[in-house]
Amino acid sequence: MTGKQKTVVSTSCVFLFAYILCTAECLSDERRQNIFHDNKDKTALEIAQLVGNKYITSDPRIYSPADPLGLKDKVFRSWFYPTGVTLWSLCQLSDISQDPSYLDFVCRSFDYYLDNNKVVYKINMNRGGVMGHALLEVNNRRPNPRYKELVRKISHYYEHEQTRLPDGSICYKKNPELRQTWIDSLFVWCPIQVKSAKLFDQPQRYEDVMRQFFNFTTRLQDPAIKLFYQGWGWGINRTTHSPGFWSRGNGWVIVAMTESLKAIPPDQPGREKLLGLYQDFAKAILKEQSPSGRWHQLMTRHNSYQETSGTAMFIYSFAEGYKNGWLGKEYKEAALKGFEGLKQKIDREGNIYDTCIGCGTQNTLKDYYEREKRTNEQHAIGPVILAACAVSSLDK
Repeated sequence: MTGKQKTVVSTSCVFLFAYILCTAECLSDERRQNIFHDNKDKTALEIAQLVGNKYITSDPRIYSPADPLGLKDKVFRSWFYPTGVTLWSLCQLSDISQDPSYLDFVCRSFDYYLDNNKVVYKINMNRGGVMGHALLEVNNRRPNPRYKELVRKISHYYEHEQTRLPDGSICYKKNPELRQTWIDSLFVWCPIQVKSAKLFDQPQRYEDVMRQFFNFTTRLQDPAIKLFYQGWGWGINRTTHSPGFWSRGNGWVIVAMTESLKAIPPDQPGREKLLGLYQDFAKAILKEQSPSGRWHQLMTRHNSYQETSGTAMFIYSFAEGYKNGWLGKEYKEAALKGFEGLKQKIDREGNIYDTCIGCGTQNTLKDYYEREKRTNEQHAIGPVILAACAVSSLDK
């Protein structure tokens, strides 16, 4: 074979390989679309059950590959904040479906943590706040002295021993002068504190929770766009905020506001100010919804990928805001549109696609653009169930 013939054959092979690869990818995309199409006519409750059933019957390492606390049990997840969001969502799923098996699972989980010394809340807020909130929610449904006592300990620790800045804002690091704050902590800290205020007759916690929202707004909300930057004082941004508006971070804020407004008494001083902040924030979020119904990883950068965990939290908050009379009909419509878009990222087996992995405050916009998205990422499970439950109750 001559050199010219070899070149022709080699070139033909390259083109053939490229064709086969392209065809395989197209077939894969087609199969994937067919899988998603199977959920097209499912109700929101059916989607919630699909995802919830997968979660409680799957090996926990599917969702938490790092297994940060070394939990090797085949049933229970690590004591960590994504687990807390999911356990809380299963409480709501039990309510909506009137199926006690979901609440049974939550109770068995917390009994396991308590019996096997898996409870952690003094390392940092992420370890205790959201798990404590989930425990408070299950205790509201099935009162248990052990549950209530642990909620008391966690909420007391956060009120009296949590590291704070000079203005009273909660922060993660031991040296407040570094001013290292993170919007995620509003969800980690506020729901358990605001809901425990009534449980333990601690009304001063209402004022403290509102202080957090007002202080974080001053430090991290863009005054014109009304969306939140993720953090202040982290990485190379030691004296300012991080860049861009990360979807899931803003999701944590709007869910924290939603749950706090539910719990704060209507006549509590400062509540109307918080409600106005919530409504302005919701308007800014609504503005960035894409035609698909979903929201982007970087909310104002619509060339970034469409991300599922943030989308789910916006859906949940819009539906709850509408049901409570804080938001108008356009937010109900946005929640329903968003859920139809969200269903396109969930397959017939309950797998959830395109969720940003755990994401600390990033230094550049490029870092957020390139942050990996993953299937069955643990941060999406609870928000998707919450969104489905909230939309399901809209239909009633």
